[in-house]
Amino acid sequence: MTLASITIMTGIKQQRGSTLLVALIMLVLLTLIAVSAINIANVNSKVVGTMQQRIVAESLAQTAIETALNRIGNFGFTGRTATVTVTAPTGMTVTVGDRVCQIAEAASGYSAAVALVPEDTYWDIPVTVNDSLTGATTVMHQGVKIRMLAGNCPA
Repeated sequence: MTLASITIMTGIKQQRGSTLLVALIMLVLLTLIAVSAINIANVNSKVVGTMQQRIVAESLAQTAIETALNRIGNFGFTGRTATVTVTAPTGMTVTVGDRVCQIAEAASGYSAAVALVPEDTYWDIPVTVNDSLTGATTVMHQGVKIRMLAGNCPA
């Protein structure tokens, strides 16, 4: 063997070793990228699930408010604590709190000569939705103006 052939063979052996090292580094980088992508996908799915539960809770609260508003008997002295029933999915409970009359004003457009002048009453309807699966609680308050006979607002 000549000196030139020994030099070429030494250079080839060094290159093969460095190629393996570069290939391993690239493999590690690709593995890290794949693991990061999986983690991001998991976090995104949890965020989407939480948003869906929030929308369901808000929808249930709005349904409870509409159910309370559909019956005038839920307002006034006798109806403030009446139970409002809403069907909820398993693990969720909906509670409509006592309706609270904030203020009452004499309704405009009526004469003082009329014996029973109606009042515009302003009510607060509190609703709480509890989700036992996630431990989340949603509280909503709905204000509503109802024209009623005078004396139905204890404020």
